[in-house]
Amino acid sequence: MVTKTEALYKALLPMRIVSFDNIVEKASDIIEADQSRRYIYRKYVDRLIKMGKLQPIRKELYAVLSPFETPEKHEVDKLLIASKIRQKYYLGFHTALEYYGCASSLLNEAYICVQAKDRFDPFQYKRLNFKPVFVTDITSEIVEKPYHQTILKVSSKERTFIECIDRIRYAGGWEESIKSLEGLGGLSFEKLLHLTLKQGRESLNRRVGYVLELLKNRSPFYEHLNEKLLNKIAEKTNRSPQYLICGKKGPLNKRWNLYIPEDFEEKLRGI
Repeated sequence: MVTKTEALYKALLPMRIVSFDNIVEKASDIIEADQSRRYIYRKYVDRLIKMGKLQPIRKELYAVLSPFETPEKHEVDKLLIASKIRQKYYLGFHTALEYYGCASSLLNEAYICVQAKDRFDPFQYKRLNFKPVFVTDITSEIVEKPYHQTILKVSSKERTFIECIDRIRYAGGWEESIKSLEGLGGLSFEKLLHLTLKQGRESLNRRVGYVLELLKNRSPFYEHLNEKLLNKIAEKTNRSPQYLICGKKGPLNKRWNLYIPEDFEEKLRGI
């Protein structure tokens, strides 16, 4: 006879990563009478942890281990964990690049984009660090993708491109970012132009235009980029010259009105 604890474990197993709310929801289908959250934790969750079936990740977040896994040898799914931390979120920046399969490197960080009111403390699970990135808009250009019986919310390719250029530290730095964006196929350049100019930030226009031109000469995914589109961005860069990287001197790129560090493009040739 299958016990209620075993039945709950079987219901949770396909989900792989579960919040305590997920457990309560599944438990309500198995336990005949309504029980408090405290009762469910003491009666079932605590028991499954002691049995090695649940592995605590952080408060109210758990990995469901298969019968063949041990807590020590549990394989971590970074994207799945990141999708369960907050209900209102999206995966962005380098984490989105990893989802799209174009990241040059796999980082030990996961970037979960949330509004300030949904902030959470960064935490580490095994070798991975989960970090919030504060944004004001968590709905525009967000796509929902099925992933291991859950739904991931990920920034669209166009929003990912812009945000990686805008906040480069969350994309792994310039070299990592450009190498990764080089493999980001399927972009709508018209949408990318619209989203960039919509922000009304000349410094962002310069950087996006410069990187697009750079990638047009480096990647088959960008070779069909229309020069007219680049010209439309260039028209919005009429103010005084700026540095691509703050404080890094170099020759002026007149089209984009940007000082490019001396060895910047030389380094890119080696990656």
